[in-house]
Amino acid sequence: MIEKRRVRWEERHDLSYDRRLCAAAVECIMSDAGMRREILERPYLLIEAVFLIVDKKKATVPFFFNEVQRDFISRFERLGTGRPYYILKGRQQGFTSLITAMQLSFAIVRKNFSGMTLADTSDNALAIFNDRARAVYDRLPKALLPTERFSSKKEFYFDVLNSSWRVSTATGNAGRSRTLNFVHFSEVAFYDCPLAELQKGIGEALTEDAICIYETTANGLGESEELWRSGACHNLFYEWWRTSEYRCRDLSYLETRDPWLLSRIALLRSRGLEEEQIAWYCRKYASYLDKSTIRQEYPCTPEEAFVSGGECVFDKERLTAALMQRDRTPVPRRGYFTYRRRCKDLLGTDGEVIDTELSIEDIAFCESPAGYILLYEEPRVRRNGAGAITERAPYSLGGDTAGEGSDCFTGKVICDLDGRSVATLHIRHIDEDLYAEQMYCLGKYYNDAMIGIEINYSAYPMRLLERTYRYPRLYYRERNDREGGGVKRSAGFETTQRTKPLIIANLVSVMREGEIPECDAETLREMLTFTRLSSGGMGAVTGKHDDLVMALAIAHYIAASSHRTWERETEEGDDFIQTYFHRETASENASYMNWEGDE
Repeated sequence: MIEKRRVRWEERHDLSYDRRLCAAAVECIMSDAGMRREILERPYLLIEAVFLIVDKKKATVPFFFNEVQRDFISRFERLGTGRPYYILKGRQQGFTSLITAMQLSFAIVRKNFSGMTLADTSDNALAIFNDRARAVYDRLPKALLPTERFSSKKEFYFDVLNSSWRVSTATGNAGRSRTLNFVHFSEVAFYDCPLAELQKGIGEALTEDAICIYETTANGLGESEELWRSGACHNLFYEWWRTSEYRCRDLSYLETRDPWLLSRIALLRSRGLEEEQIAWYCRKYASYLDKSTIRQEYPCTPEEAFVSGGECVFDKERLTAALMQRDRTPVPRRGYFTYRRRCKDLLGTDGEVIDTELSIEDIAFCESPAGYILLYEEPRVRRNGAGAITERAPYSLGGDTAGEGSDCFTGKVICDLDGRSVATLHIRHIDEDLYAEQMYCLGKYYNDAMIGIEINYSAYPMRLLERTYRYPRLYYRERNDREGGGVKRSAGFETTQRTKPLIIANLVSVMREGEIPECDAETLREMLTFTRLSSGGMGAVTGKHDDLVMALAIAHYIAASSHRTWERETEEGDDFIQTYFHRETASENASYMNWEGDE
């Protein structure tokens, strides 16, 4: 039925004929019990079957879904109503029209339905009701209209069905004393009312199977961005170029000397966009006095949409480009390490136990969706013709602890040969000894990577690695020995007013030259919110974290002490035995230490 309407419209573009076709469609639906049941279960099927809409050119046309609207309906049917939806998009992509039409379809079909749309301003509330709801409702086939008891400037109420839909301005009292089956938060990033306060009222009003949709263009960092990052919703990001009418035939807009726009044109071409799409983007860019506006209004990534305040320390454009290329990044293995602790008694010359030695053995990576370690690349090795390992690549592992508890425990592994990140450890809550053991395993896994963990808040993980587990390769810093004089070497990295700018400057340099050697999305996101602070220092903006950034900066800094060449694989003990032990020819059982070899 929908396809027939679409074909006839493409053939005729005759609104009178379309109205007759819709009236016949309604009559067919009403007379068929199977169709009625399908419409009761999925009322939004009526939208493409019989709804009309006033388009951007102010013409009345059939309400056929565009690409992003169709994609949302497909995801909605697949994912259901167990969790809210969060739609992050560019301007004028048609989501408010779609969601309003969905609510209207429910209201004219289902008994006891109650829906609500919350707008950011009173003017926008009126516009949604008049332009997106009333304009559609007034053009419905008469046979489809329920008995309407009353209609105000912001509400429909159908008395026989006892169903209603209304639009309201977002306030702390919105939704209280109501029971809601469907709620739409329109342009949620622009509410004056705190979102947390609004959720308290709406949350109590929603039925168990209620449909809840947050929809917005981004508006900087704030509660809406926190909701997106929380994972509480089905996050759906729709790039501007998925809207088909965003095209411009005037390709002269591509002729620019603006350095930022030139880099953006190259990026969009690498994504496979057509020249007319890119020209449209360039024309829109040219229309803004504040050129940064386009990143928020027509974003290419969610990270770009949530424009951060302050001056980003890293090259924001390169980070955005790297995030756009995530589909080319291999899917990492997610999990954690399992292992066995072994305790061995150390005996003195008299046979008495003088100490105990702990070791970690039988290390294995356990893949799990709940894991907090991501492996993007397996350890690099070289093998001979027989398949035996002859050389191993060197690695460095930087770490940052959770400090006073508000941050996360992190670890970043990079390959010293080219600086590429190959693994990430990221977890908010873990005991320090377990964190140290996971870092031990991660280091061993990557060819005995050099480990350096920040010791500002706690030196315990490094002390465990050094004294308890005797990890073979640790980073040692040099400091003045106040008691004994001279220089003392201590395990771990200390972040100070002198060392922090040093390691960050080094990381900025690494990220600026050539291809960005970072593939972990969460690390790239932290870089986007790592800014120059008003205090003169550098760090994450309020409400964000920089633990992954610091771990990565430490990893690159300590890698400077590596020889950055392949390490030859040797069989443990062979060189020692060959050098120092010799068999007496007179007696096969006699052997002696060649002490002269030590001279």
